[in-house]
This record gives sequence, structure tokens and C-alpha cells, in this order.
Amino acid sequence: MLDALAVRLEEALPRAANIRRRRVGGLFSKRTEVEQIAVDVGDLRFELSQAAAGIACRRTKIVRGIALKREELSVQEWISELVGEVVRSATVSEQTRIALEGLVL
Repeated sequence: MLDALAVRLEEALPRAANIRRRRVGGLFSKRTEVEQIAVDVGDLRFELSQAAAGIACRRTKIVRGIALKREELSVQEWISELVGEVVRSATVSEQTRIALEGLVL
């Protein structure tokens, strides 16, 4: 599940998604697995990591490089909150692009 999610996020959000992988199967193995997924959207960082007890999901509010608030989320909450923030960010970017086009043209 994590590998498929990581690939999709890397393709959809190449600048925002940061995927950390680790080698499994020995020193010369080419096989990797996803250890952590981090996506930065605005002032929020969404992190999903492989933990001993399963999958750990967090949302962190970051201001000027300092983590102010960290919340643990379920996987369903993490995905829905991430999608919501990406949609909000895309809407703001589209509105900004339209405003700048109006200034230039």
C-alpha cells in the first residue's frame, strides 16, 4: 500500500512529496520499501511512516521552519485532510494565476 501511495504522490506532487526508502534484502539488493512519506502543503506537513505497530500518520503545522503543532491522525483522516489541503492550495494557486494574468494582459 505504501509503495503505491508513494509513487502516486511523487507523480502528482513532485515538489511537495518527499519519499524516504530503505533497502531490504541485503547489501546488494535493489529492492526497496517505503519507510516514510512526507508531503508539504502550505504551512502543513503530512507524514506517514511505517512503525512497528503498523502505520503512523501525523499532521504538523510549520511556521518559519519550526513545528508548532503536531497531531496524530488515522490513515483515513490523513488521506482526507491531505486531499483537502491540496485542493485548497490548487484553488488559491489558480486564483493567483488568473489575477496575475489580468495584470499582465
